[in-house]
Amino acid sequence: MRTALPICALCILLTIVGSTGLQAAVTEIGIDEHLGQTISLENLSLFGEDGQPVDAKALFDRPVALTLVYFRCPGICTPLLQEMAANVDLSKLQPGEDYRIVTVSFDPSDTADMAKNKRDNLLATLERKEVAPEGWRFLTGTEETIRELTDAVGFRYTKNENGVDFVHAATVIFLSKEGKIVRYLNGTRFNPADLEMAVVDASEGRARSFMQRMQRLCYSYDPAGRAYVLKLNRIILGVTLLFAGAFAVFLFSKNVTRKNPKSHATGSA
Repeated sequence: MRTALPICALCILLTIVGSTGLQAAVTEIGIDEHLGQTISLENLSLFGEDGQPVDAKALFDRPVALTLVYFRCPGICTPLLQEMAANVDLSKLQPGEDYRIVTVSFDPSDTADMAKNKRDNLLATLERKEVAPEGWRFLTGTEETIRELTDAVGFRYTKNENGVDFVHAATVIFLSKEGKIVRYLNGTRFNPADLEMAVVDASEGRARSFMQRMQRLCYSYDPAGRAYVLKLNRIILGVTLLFAGAFAVFLFSKNVTRKNPKSHATGSA
């Protein structure tokens, strides 16, 4: 009995230490949404698929959909990029024209060759669209740049137990061409409407087409679900107003006809 007590105490102590360590690791991972903040595009040392320096400001000549991954990732990075590619394929918007996708590795050991292979393999999965190289960039960066960028957008990650891989969340971050953070689509599942509406939100200062205005009216962003939801009440209200307007026009035209029977009869003759 006396021997069992120290063993139980040791087990409890190890459990407390283990849970504390796990909690510490969990707090290092996640997404802190910095909506409305503007990231600095100065002094970001980024490199393209050819290993050449890339001007960060030149990437932001239009809205940007930013994904943070690492190219050797055995986990959620590939599903996130595949989901992005599938939605690009189905979306009415065109990368390189309406917006630009920028995928940056947060592993400073990733190389330009790895970035190029990842891009080529991913773009090969597109069945309906062709995306120009400037439409979807796969970039690497220095450790200082990666830390500055991930801190600016609230992307928290940590090294895995093996010291090689990373534990991290999945998100697509939409920014205006001024670098203002507009939307986060968290997780590895979303749909073309989510993508299109987030791009529209990031294009706030640009003229919208009639269909974009209609989409913006019928959808709204749900912060809890981190997705765009169809607003049925708005659609019902719009249809009701349309029928009410049509009925009012009908009654008005009928009333005019009753008041002017002679002109109606003359026209018939």
